[in-house]
Amino acid sequence: MQNTVLVFSTSPALSGLVARTLRCRQIHCTPVDPETGVETALAMGPAGVVTAGDADGSQALCALAQGFAQAGVPTLALGGVAAALCACLGGEVGSSVSQRGAVTLSLGDHALFTGISGGERVLRDVRQLRLPETLLPLATATEQVIGFAHAAWPLYALQYPMERNDPDAAQMLENFALNLCGVSASWTEEAIIRRAVDAICQAAPAGRVLCAVSGGVDSCVCARLASLAVGERLICLFVDTGLMRRDEPQKVLDTLMRDLGLVVAHVDAHEAFLHALNGVTNENDKERIASQLMTQMLVKQLDYDPEISCVVMGTNFNDALFGFSPSAQIVLARSGGTLSVCEPARDLFKDEIRRLATALDLPASITGRRPFPSSGLALRIIGPVTQERLDLLRTADACFSEEVRQGGHEKRLWQYYATLTSNPEQPGTYVAVLRALQPAQGNAYAARLPFDVLERASERIRKEAPGITRVLYDLTPSARYGELE
Repeated sequence: MQNTVLVFSTSPALSGLVARTLRCRQIHCTPVDPETGVETALAMGPAGVVTAGDADGSQALCALAQGFAQAGVPTLALGGVAAALCACLGGEVGSSVSQRGAVTLSLGDHALFTGISGGERVLRDVRQLRLPETLLPLATATEQVIGFAHAAWPLYALQYPMERNDPDAAQMLENFALNLCGVSASWTEEAIIRRAVDAICQAAPAGRVLCAVSGGVDSCVCARLASLAVGERLICLFVDTGLMRRDEPQKVLDTLMRDLGLVVAHVDAHEAFLHALNGVTNENDKERIASQLMTQMLVKQLDYDPEISCVVMGTNFNDALFGFSPSAQIVLARSGGTLSVCEPARDLFKDEIRRLATALDLPASITGRRPFPSSGLALRIIGPVTQERLDLLRTADACFSEEVRQGGHEKRLWQYYATLTSNPEQPGTYVAVLRALQPAQGNAYAARLPFDVLERASERIRKEAPGITRVLYDLTPSARYGELE
């Protein structure tokens, strides 16, 4: 693991951003829990370490940064951690450099800043640093020191915030990894494929392999990798939950069997899922019940085929980073032996998996599939799940999606879909709430769709789904964009 950079932050979103930024430049980087001790992390053999965060919780990150640097591991402290680290090393932290955030940034002649120029910047919450003799100035803002390097340790610190789509921040991270840590840009799609195939082969040296496939990019990429690894020993399991979008189950089956040439066991579980969700209204309960039932379907398939020795799961790094990783702890056993569980995409972010899907020549219906919750349309029904509500929502979602695509707007959107709720003004009828989200500055905001698109969608929904009497457009930003992407 000597060719990787570890990143520590009290914010999962921030550590994920640092890791994705480096991986986009083909440099392997892994987020690590800040509670992981220095000795444990050193055993991982990192080539470098990044600590990043605001003032809150920075003391623990300061201790980590000092520990790694003293051990000779190049360490970069960013944001509020840099100021806290200055104080820990005997310096002083003064007042804000600029109350309004606008500063004149001046960068020293250092390998950390290759290809980056100074000039006007907006840097908020940046404090003036008074350095002790052991620290050397690296950067100033409006002629006040805001960054430093240690005179004896490979320790570098800069009060520079990490933000999405900031080319200077990305260049600085790349400079740190390549120039100061000595790593190589070897995290390519080809290398990822070889690594994943080797992992599957090691987990399944013999016997049949089962891969649960939902039709999403994560599970389909894992199925393709498993196919490359074990060939005809692979069987895929597709469970039609009855909670998918219009015509989606048949499209998924056609793609898996016709386009990818996979052997697929198809389970129709409409009634089982509808019965399990009967009367359930809480979103978390819907997700939990759907996940548990899907696991039961997987175990049942194992009982049908005693020759299965390994299960391949589609868990990705975003799942694990934000705690949405139920498969990570699954240990499946049957009488007479234990199954191995392999998660070839567990170390990959969603954007990496999409690039991998393209490298594996998966069809556009998979690479461009919109994010979809594990409980499917059940999560997009406010209140109890019934067959009538599923049918109405499926129709509304299809009408809206078709109008978005016909208008050519889908490429700029992260998600677009409909939700369903009861109409309090007309008992027995429903309201369709349309939602289209567009990524910007690390978040997802309501897209400004043309009014004629929304008008046509509304007319179609009320005509094709008579139980829906009102159609609304949701302007609320998404709180989960970073988690899912």
